[in-house]
Amino acid sequence: MKRKLFAIALLLPALWAYSQTSEMEMAAAVSQKTDAETAPATAPALAGDSLRIRTIDDVVGDIRKEAKISGSTEHYDDVWARRSYFNLGFNFSTLAPKDDYATGVGNAMVEDFKSNFGFSLKYGRSYRLHKKPISNVLQFYIDYTGIDLNFNHYALGDGKYDSSKRNLEAKDDDDKEGEPFYIPWNLEKFEGSYGMLVGPSLTVAPFTHMAGTPGLHFLKFNMYFHVGYQFSVLYMKSNEDADINFSNGHKEMNELVSVNWGHGVLTTFGLSLTWKNIGIGYEHRVAHNRYKPFATGDDEFGHKNYKFKTATNRVFVTFRLGK
Repeated sequence: MKRKLFAIALLLPALWAYSQTSEMEMAAAVSQKTDAETAPATAPALAGDSLRIRTIDDVVGDIRKEAKISGSTEHYDDVWARRSYFNLGFNFSTLAPKDDYATGVGNAMVEDFKSNFGFSLKYGRSYRLHKKPISNVLQFYIDYTGIDLNFNHYALGDGKYDSSKRNLEAKDDDDKEGEPFYIPWNLEKFEGSYGMLVGPSLTVAPFTHMAGTPGLHFLKFNMYFHVGYQFSVLYMKSNEDADINFSNGHKEMNELVSVNWGHGVLTTFGLSLTWKNIGIGYEHRVAHNRYKPFATGDDEFGHKNYKFKTATNRVFVTFRLGK
């Protein structure tokens, strides 16, 4: 009996170790089974990780692509999308008669007058003749200028006028009485005009393909030729000292306000250099006006028309709008 108990005591550790080994083997088996069952899911997970990495690369590429497109769009807008223009200019003008007009003082004729200052304001819009610029360099437009305001001042001329003389040539054939005065063209003059124009223009952006020069990309050259029509007013300020007969009491004409209104064809040719939305330019402007006095009574300035040419050189600052 003692021997049996002793044998059992010896076998108990072995049985316990065996049971532990079996549990470990079973756990390992279960673990292997679980790994085997989850192995297909793990592989896609690894594949998913790989796909996730590639997706991030794609996202980065898409962001770069969008940034490039956005940059191109911004560049296009800055170069080509600003199609409205607003110009402020300083004028140098010459007012010249197109025919011989007597001043009423001897045989003297009206001469050319040069302005001592003037300014202008211009607003319009360019309409594309083709959707995209040619090679991203050339763009043709049709321009419409809805506002062309022009003001010039002419100082008192060297010539005189004679309020005692009458201009019989200024009478109409229907006028049976009355003797109109000579218009005192030599007086100080203020000229104001409003016109509208239309015509072609060409814009060149020569540096859009030059790498490493982002600032030059926005530089544009523009040239244009416009034709239009204008209305003009010419006001002459009375000056008693210019009347050679004022001392003799000939004051009738000095009481009249010499205002002439006119209209005629207008042409302009100009060049400008712009960077983004600001630039400078030069314009040559020619207007052919037919003036007629407001005071057209028989004893005022008559009914005769007077043809004058106003040639103006403008230097202006331009603002490109409409982005």
